[in-house]
Amino acid sequence: MDVCVKIYPAKNGDSFLISFEETEEEKRHLLIDCGYVDTFQKYVKNDLIKIGKSRGTLEKLILTHIDADHIQGAIRLLRDNNSEKFISIKEVWHNTYRHLREEKEGQTDVKQERILQQIIRRGYPQNESKQGEQGISAEQGTAVGATLLQGKYSWNSDFNNQAICIEQRSKIELNPDANIYLLSPDKQKLEKLKNLWSNELKRYDANFKSGNSELYDDAFEMLLSWEKDKPDVAPKQISATAETLEELLKTPFDEDDTATNGSSIAFILQVQNKKMLFLADAHPSLIFHSLNEYQKEGIIIFDLIKVSHHGSFGNISHELLNKIDSERYLISTNGQKHNHPDKETIAHIITRKVDFHRNLYFNYITANSKYFDRKDWKEKYNYSIHYLDQHPYTLTL
Repeated sequence: MDVCVKIYPAKNGDSFLISFEETEEEKRHLLIDCGYVDTFQKYVKNDLIKIGKSRGTLEKLILTHIDADHIQGAIRLLRDNNSEKFISIKEVWHNTYRHLREEKEGQTDVKQERILQQIIRRGYPQNESKQGEQGISAEQGTAVGATLLQGKYSWNSDFNNQAICIEQRSKIELNPDANIYLLSPDKQKLEKLKNLWSNELKRYDANFKSGNSELYDDAFEMLLSWEKDKPDVAPKQISATAETLEELLKTPFDEDDTATNGSSIAFILQVQNKKMLFLADAHPSLIFHSLNEYQKEGIIIFDLIKVSHHGSFGNISHELLNKIDSERYLISTNGQKHNHPDKETIAHIITRKVDFHRNLYFNYITANSKYFDRKDWKEKYNYSIHYLDQHPYTLTL
């Protein structure tokens, strides 16, 4: 059974459509993230319309975490679909405020509602507009949670309508030949996200965690989308001047500790004998722990590995790389934010000894992808570089 992975040009974000045949008449489709509004409008929407016209459905819409480069396109998808009904979506995976709130809810008073409205008016970060992405207007009802409620979608029902986390459920069956194995987040990562929400609210002279207003979903997503990535210090300084792989390999590893990235939904998709690892922006320590639960002994060989956080070195540790490998590595970014992918990440992937050829796939040509397009290195370390920057943007496994 062939599995097709379409890698959309999502600028510095992520968006992937996975399709495989269940029968000759029926295909299964999963959409992971939607990039920016432009990503959806220019690329994703047309494919979903075609699926809908052929009476197909979207089995899962998986929104991995609250970051503009992953979810802004999803807001437009859901708003358009609510009005146009061009695709049936069986299930949406998305963690937001309602999945982290306190069990005992109190009333939201006038002051709290004003604070929430203030946060919503601020909207999502607009610093990406210089790259050509359209933004999302700052108004109530523009967050993912609000559009899900409006469209009455099945939302986290695989997890009893609660938070998606490994303690809640680790294996989800799509059909007898296809399963999803959840690797991230866990309760600890979600608790950190909730604490970030509480701490950020204090900046607005607020100190509350619960309330029954639907404003919370909008405010939660908009406020947390402003969390900045951990600033790069030593790794960037080293890689900027490094001339050899040996120098890159000496860069100290410093794990990403941002709460939003740590809350990423990461998983293995297994279709018959094919295994694909989709890491979103997840933290490597949790992924390593979960993979040991999945398979305690030996290296796990995947048919495809989507590298975490656009190839950031803070999201791929030595420990994790000693546990996984693949003939195909996928890195999604145009390199215009944080200069991803990091050279250190690619250096650590390619220099491990292996008895097969590694293929590195990029959906954009970047300065750091070109840096490794050297004949001597490719011959010595048995790898090649490929670009998925033109239609149909598809890998077939």
